Amino acid sequence: MERQGIPSHYTQNNSYRLENCYTGILAKHYSLTQENLSFPGSSLQSMQWNLTWWLNNHSTEYIRNSILVVGLTEESRVSWYDPKHKHDIDDPPWNNYLHAQWLGGAGPNVSSGWHDLHKHYLNMTDCDELYQLNYETTVRLFDGISSRYNIPVVQFNAMATTTTTTPCTTLYEYDSRHMLTSATDVYKPMGHPNEKGHKLIANDLISVIDTLI
Repeated sequence: MERQGIPSHYTQNNSYRLENCYTGILAKHYSLTQENLSFPGSSLQSMQWNLTWWLNNHSTEYIRNSILVVGLTEESRVSWYDPKHKHDIDDPPWNNYLHAQWLGGAGPNVSSGWHDLHKHYLNMTDCDELYQLNYETTVRLFDGISSRYNIPVVQFNAMATTTTTTPCTTLYEYDSRHMLTSATDVYKPMGHPNEKGHKLIANDLISVIDTLI
């Protein structure tokens, strides 16, 4: 989603995007501070890393007064930690990754080594079994944090299609893409929800969160 005349991925669009995405709507509804650790093209692996960063950079009291909303992304996506990542002034401190989703449009500033790494990854390890492992590892990590700190955690399939083989009370049978197929005018080009789509997702999540708090 984007403010008129400003591409959605520009930092100048952040305030509009964060206010109108489903986490921003939820934060306003519950009078909470929004911390949005999502990033375009990110993976389940980078979601785990971002959670670890968040836990390491907040007090136990702060964590125990939080609600975690986890929109699980595609299981096939992959990210790598980039120790040479250079942060610019607008770059969040947790963003030290290179996401394979971006390699198709990467410019000359991205080393060819990352393209080679992705090629070898696809040839040697990419498979459905790995997708399942990515999914279950992520779901169990967030579920464990809910138990450790006794906080509400709402996990749902935002782009993922897997189901876990182990029952998990924080994972809800709510698929945002399936829900949006029954509505109209809820997508931007390339298949991402627009403002209307995000509002519909937020309203459904409110009904879940209200049962937890």
